[in-house]
Amino acid sequence: MTLNDEQKVAVLLAALAERYQAMRTIRERVQSVGLWALGLLVAAGGWLIQSRTELSDNERWIAIIGLGAALLVLRFWYLADLQKGFAGQQRVAATIERALGFFEPGALGLMDASIYPASWNEAGSTDGKGRFFSSSYALLYGGVAFLAAVLFIG
Repeated sequence: MTLNDEQKVAVLLAALAERYQAMRTIRERVQSVGLWALGLLVAAGGWLIQSRTELSDNERWIAIIGLGAALLVLRFWYLADLQKGFAGQQRVAATIERALGFFEPGALGLMDASIYPASWNEAGSTDGKGRFFSSSYALLYGGVAFLAAVLFIG
């Protein structure tokens, strides 16, 4: 089976749309999990402060160990897997965008500019500039630090 240029472009555009949808889905999942985790951490800390509950040293350590274990599983198992999948989707999307000429100056009649900035060509690689996952991790770490501080102070 041989495809003409128009059919090839249609296939590439359909594949690109699927990659974009997959990336949106992963971002929504990370955002949802991050917001839920942050909300639960802050709510637990707030409840401990508000209720003036006093924990024994053993209870504090058990809570800290459980908090650490939950953080490790969430961050280095679940979210790391999503990040790996997201980077893979980005790499495939960048490959398709390259094939469509989105990084080439003058593509689709634009004068000297390319449709996409050259830096987007690095999406999904170690040279990529995206910080979505780093920001999500920072919020998660902040919530864990807040709850850990409440546990130690309380």
